[in-house]
Amino acid sequence: MTARILPALPGDPTRIGPYRIVGRLGSGGMGTVHAALDGSGRRLAVKVVHPAQAEDEEFRARFRREVALTSRVSGPCLVPVLAADCDTERPWLATPYIPGPTLQRYVTTHGPVEGATLHALAVGTAAALAAVHEAGVIHRDIKPGNVILSPDGPRLLDFGIAHALDGTSVTRTGVLTGTPGWISPEQYRTGAVSTKSDVFSWGALIAYAGTGGHPFGTGALDAVAFRVMSQDPDLSGLPDGLRLVTTRALAKEPEDRPTAPTLREDCIGLLETQDTHVLPRQGASPTPVDDLVTDGWHPVPFQQAEAWPAPGSSGRARRFTLVGASAIGLSGVVAGAVFAFPSQKEPTSRGDGTSPTITAAPAASASSSPLGTVPSPAATVADDRATATAPPAEPQPAYTRSDRAEPSLQEWSDARDAMTASERKIAASLSEETSESFRRAQEPPDGLHVTFNPEAQTMFLTMGPLVNTGEEDVDHTDLRRSIMFAGCTQGNHKLRTDLTWPYGRVVVVHRESMANPVVSDYREVVNIAHCRV
Repeated sequence: MTARILPALPGDPTRIGPYRIVGRLGSGGMGTVHAALDGSGRRLAVKVVHPAQAEDEEFRARFRREVALTSRVSGPCLVPVLAADCDTERPWLATPYIPGPTLQRYVTTHGPVEGATLHALAVGTAAALAAVHEAGVIHRDIKPGNVILSPDGPRLLDFGIAHALDGTSVTRTGVLTGTPGWISPEQYRTGAVSTKSDVFSWGALIAYAGTGGHPFGTGALDAVAFRVMSQDPDLSGLPDGLRLVTTRALAKEPEDRPTAPTLREDCIGLLETQDTHVLPRQGASPTPVDDLVTDGWHPVPFQQAEAWPAPGSSGRARRFTLVGASAIGLSGVVAGAVFAFPSQKEPTSRGDGTSPTITAAPAASASSSPLGTVPSPAATVADDRATATAPPAEPQPAYTRSDRAEPSLQEWSDARDAMTASERKIAASLSEETSESFRRAQEPPDGLHVTFNPEAQTMFLTMGPLVNTGEEDVDHTDLRRSIMFAGCTQGNHKLRTDLTWPYGRVVVVHRESMANPVVSDYREVVNIAHCRV
């Protein structure tokens, strides 16, 4: 959710159930979130599913399950469901409106969370997760985008893919649930999910909040998955006590991780030792988690929530005002540009049919002339001749690597998805060219993943894990050779025709499993006349 209320759009409802709609809070893949008021003026967020999804019985069943699961969960730092209607034409649910940025937006804008506020964040999210688990639910989507930093403390959101511990669920076959990069090693390996999977995601969340970066780095999704399954997290920058708790939460094996209630108690102990006005618990009566979090929650830079429009106010009028103000501001900028840069006459043609070069006059100097010093025509012609006779600079190729080092899995792990137009074009071309080879090998045609490592000046072509769809085993040697040939041919052609192309090495990586990548073949293609493999 956002502190900024957006105008309602044409076609938006004026009422949903008993609530009056006064604007929008956002829209996503599941539906639209409207700003609403109840009869007493309380601010609400009402989520309404998109029309196309409302007609999908499978989606409607998932929405009904979300409402049922969320309604049975209550506890600190959670957002309760106040009302819902799963059987109407456009299913909806209503929750209290929670102002504030998501953890992801806060860290992106302001950097890591620090001090007692970081420890309060750890307590609040661990307590919320413990309440979820104690209600018999696995959240399965713990990530920075699902935590709101409200003025009163953190709030955990979104049970959209939650799963009941009793095993009843509605899922899509073959779909990995959760957000890549924020899921546990066992989810990558086998798809298995438990409360300990949520604990792992909580550890990644706290590491992100306290360091400002993902504990397993960024880059291509399969490279991040490889690090999650096989490498230690980077927790440098976390306070010592919280680093120990987070390290246990990020253990590779589920049985080595603590439970959410244990995390809650450990984090409460750390919060109570902070140099703040948080007081240690006295006697047998524990201090409520909400009170502890509020006491340790130091103010953070929240965007001031604008006044909600009164019901019935015109969203169109507000939009017109904003557009008009933007237009006025833009015209002012354009006018300033016109006055700052006076127009010049078009150059007249010389007798030889060429046009003279017009050079800009330098800034006014301490001359008696108000126009400053202007170069003479003779000087300008001399400069033109010098420029015309100077030899053009020899273009230098972008590929500069000269060593013969073997490609490493670390270079593959550090590679990223295509970002530039040229990278996206060659990645798409390679995927298309190798699709027939995958078909002949009885493998899915989208099995090639192309990534790029600019520092290593290497393009990686990753295949697998492969799942033979036929009844007999298939030797994938020909498939690997076909991929190497395609990458070698296109990489060599790109280097010969585009000096700005920096990738002179092409590497084929075969993932025998998500946790076991192997370098199958590689070529330095910059000097190759042909690409026989």
